[in-house]
Amino acid sequence: MTATALVSAAALPGAQAQTGGQAAQVAPQDEAGVNDIVVTGYRASLQNSTNSKRVSVGFTDSIFAQDIGKFPDTNIAESFNRIPGITISRDVTGEGVNVAIRGLGSNFTNVTLNGAPIAVSSSGATDAQGTDRSVDLSFFPTDLFTKLTVNKSYTANLLEGGAAGNIDMRSARPFDRAGTRFTYNIQGTKQSGVDKVGARGSAIFSTTNDTMGILVGVSGQRLYTDTRGFETIGYTNPALTAAQCGAGNVCNTTGGGNWTIPAAVPAGAGGGTVAGQTIDRAWLLANNPGATIQQIDNGLLPRLGRFSAQYGRRDRINAIASAEWRPSDAMHFYVDGLYGYKKNDLTRENIAWIVRNSQVIPTNTTYDRDDCSTGCLVQSGTYANSQFFLEYRPLTETTRLYSINPGLDWELADRLKLSVQANYTRSTFHREVPTAGPVTALGQGVTVNYTANPNGAPTIDANVDLNDPANFVWNGGRVNMQDERRLNKTKGARGALTWGDENFSLQAGANYDDISRRIRGYDNSQAWQNAVCGGNPNVFLPGPNGQPPCLGAAAVAPGTPGYPTYPGYGTGYTAGQTTPITYGGSLIPAGQLPNFLMPGRAGFVTIDWNKFKQASNYDSFHDNTPESGGSNTGASGGLIREKSWAAYLMATGKQQIGDNDLRFNIGARYVKTDQTIEGRVSIADPRNTLANGTQIPDGSRYPNVVTLVRTSNSYDKWLPAATLAYDLGDLAVIRAAYSKTMTRPDPAAQLPGVGFGDPSAATATIGNPALNPYFSNNLDFGVELYTGREGLVSVNAFRKSLTGFTTNQITTQPFSFLAQYGITYDSLNPTQRDAINLRGGPNAATVQIQSQVNVPNKLIVNGLEFQWVQPLDFLTERFLGIKGFGFNANATLVDQRSDGAAVAFGVSPFTYNVIGYYENGGVNLRVSTTFREGSQVSGANQNGIPTAALYSDDYQQWDFSSSFDLEKLFGWTGAPQLTVDIQNFGNAKLRQYFQYEGATFTQYKPGVQYLVGVRGTF
Repeated sequence: MTATALVSAAALPGAQAQTGGQAAQVAPQDEAGVNDIVVTGYRASLQNSTNSKRVSVGFTDSIFAQDIGKFPDTNIAESFNRIPGITISRDVTGEGVNVAIRGLGSNFTNVTLNGAPIAVSSSGATDAQGTDRSVDLSFFPTDLFTKLTVNKSYTANLLEGGAAGNIDMRSARPFDRAGTRFTYNIQGTKQSGVDKVGARGSAIFSTTNDTMGILVGVSGQRLYTDTRGFETIGYTNPALTAAQCGAGNVCNTTGGGNWTIPAAVPAGAGGGTVAGQTIDRAWLLANNPGATIQQIDNGLLPRLGRFSAQYGRRDRINAIASAEWRPSDAMHFYVDGLYGYKKNDLTRENIAWIVRNSQVIPTNTTYDRDDCSTGCLVQSGTYANSQFFLEYRPLTETTRLYSINPGLDWELADRLKLSVQANYTRSTFHREVPTAGPVTALGQGVTVNYTANPNGAPTIDANVDLNDPANFVWNGGRVNMQDERRLNKTKGARGALTWGDENFSLQAGANYDDISRRIRGYDNSQAWQNAVCGGNPNVFLPGPNGQPPCLGAAAVAPGTPGYPTYPGYGTGYTAGQTTPITYGGSLIPAGQLPNFLMPGRAGFVTIDWNKFKQASNYDSFHDNTPESGGSNTGASGGLIREKSWAAYLMATGKQQIGDNDLRFNIGARYVKTDQTIEGRVSIADPRNTLANGTQIPDGSRYPNVVTLVRTSNSYDKWLPAATLAYDLGDLAVIRAAYSKTMTRPDPAAQLPGVGFGDPSAATATIGNPALNPYFSNNLDFGVELYTGREGLVSVNAFRKSLTGFTTNQITTQPFSFLAQYGITYDSLNPTQRDAINLRGGPNAATVQIQSQVNVPNKLIVNGLEFQWVQPLDFLTERFLGIKGFGFNANATLVDQRSDGAAVAFGVSPFTYNVIGYYENGGVNLRVSTTFREGSQVSGANQNGIPTAALYSDDYQQWDFSSSFDLEKLFGWTGAPQLTVDIQNFGNAKLRQYFQYEGATFTQYKPGVQYLVGVRGTF
């Protein structure tokens, strides 16, 4: 097959317009001799991409099926990462999840499936909330798609919603390759450090005749992973008392202050301390020789020095079905269906040195700088009165997606065409992640030797064996039972009428889309905790100061009367309760706890979950879990539904200027959006206030009343767009584009009500339903040189000017401030109540309040993109007598500036991708690397420290991919291709740091992935 024929075969069915199924044809190249050269495999896919880019009017990049299939990419996000200007976010396993375009986050990227909206109800990466407009692309395998397109400049017929740009995923259809064929791919996979072998595979069958075509395909994987890491949940410093600071001195000036040093050494503190000694300024200086009070006051430690292990199985199944009917050359019907299922069945284990809300005692500490007035890092030290906390969490996440997309292209007359399309998707998500958390006992002399590591996880050495079940107790521990369910739906229709020809045409179109996202949280932690370890398996009401975490049988003997008591008020649920309620013991008493623990694979104890689950009556409690406002990802429960109507008019064509063609696309889009926002708000029961205005004491009051609050917004906008492409002979194209684009506000930021982002109730997020959309004015200019076949050299410059940007407004308020939102001490879960008590109780504790607000400032993003695709046959064949070598390289530079508070986080200043390839005689070898420079990934004021923000390290990943065509190599007719791929053979690690480069915030080591398999077609 000639190169031109390959381009036509791949490009014609793969370039579906957003308004229907009409294909945009890719013109053949005019270079002499090109049609005499047979190009296949990876080089053919590169040539398809180059030709598609050349004939487009706007700034687009595409990857064709051969390219996708040839990479060792586990999902579509990884494939997009090869395109200039594209960066991806990665999960702790190293797998790509979300895609961002040209310096703006994935929330600003509009993702469509076959031109229609798509919303996967996944939470995204591990511990992410996934409540913005990002699409979890790890849900989609590469095998079932024909073409991926990135539209960096908008045209009027593109679906609005992506201020940064649009990406479209084109699923396979039968007429992509006429005839009857069956394609298969089977791979065995193994991650370094994992003793199990997983598998990936796909199979696609298609058949066509003159008018009909049917395609069905399935792709599946079962992967086994084991990822080790370190997590801190931030950093903090102590809140010194006046006696510890010293008369005339000022302390606690840098914020934070999330742990306290006790006023006197408690009994059993250990570390060489003497019980009863007063811990004042003199004591601290004497026991930390060489350190100043300023250093002790402002030195940062991890809030939780938490070492993690996440291991288990990840399954994914995707299936597609597509039918096409072409009763005549003028009419084309199609229907595309897609099903997806993804299940993560994992175990998450963490052992955490508790610093937040603790009373550790520092001795022999050193710091990374002498002047610690604005903050510094603890370099080393010994900490008495320490405690460790085991978090054992069996994690199950299940995501499903159903999608159907019918359409019609009809040539009504020679110059008049109609395209119509409908779409419907439904996606569900369920996340179940209970926690069992015993602790080491206080007062038993537990001491920590801490040493910072500027390039990774610190050393946290305990003087007790953390892998010995006998060292763990219930008293102060907890269990937690929270679930989260999501439901996303999209439905809509779009149509376009086009009049004209390639020299000039007018297209008028319209669409209607209805997109809804609902999140529901479920919580039965209090009841389960009371039964498991609270000494009270039958009574689930909170006590006078909140049910203490995990008393255990040793704390309150079975049958002991007294705590808690519920004096009857004569009405409601307390009617008749005039006598004390007695405990009936714990389902897992403190004395039996070690029987449910065992040494763990990660160097610290773990839980025998099957045994624990049965003894704790987990299934019964889980089956009766009531709905709550919160969720186990920290996302607020609620609903946001958006109905949008859009219409556009667009003119396209070409005009000869001099000896060359000027191609153009000019139009405007009008869009109107109606939002309905609904959230759960907790309101105090009025019966908790007596006639004289006195509040009924905690522990005796009626539960808060949960009500639904509904608000609505409506806005409209004109979005103009114009693109020009001027051909300089057969070898070069000059492009320019202007567009105005829109991204609707982050749904999570709009939900009413209050959500807590951490288990200690230290940070509360309040939704703002009145947020305005983002708008961006975009300018693009580029020059491209086409050197023959896949050869391309291009330079593009772009500017984005965003308004309506939001920032996270942060204030510190007393806990009582939240009462106006229905958040009271009684409405908190046991862990949160305990944390509030450690911070002085509900009348003294403070909470950091966060809410998104629009700012009047502009954010300017400037950038340059470079791409060079170059076959090297002209060198290697001449000097070495070998052909088939080449490279594909691109780089992007991004600079953002603001006249105020507008900031785009996660914007990498410099990224690049380089692929070196060899393809000849049935052997295909490629080595590729992707690099992303580190950047700021959060706003300031982290953990109550005004100057603290989060940053990511540089990340560079190396991959190897190869295939060996056994038929070409050995002449075995019908033999398959052997594939050998290695992902991340450089063993890159993912790391973020807190304020200072040496303060590791998170670090994960995904390891190396090996894939060996066969693929073929017959």
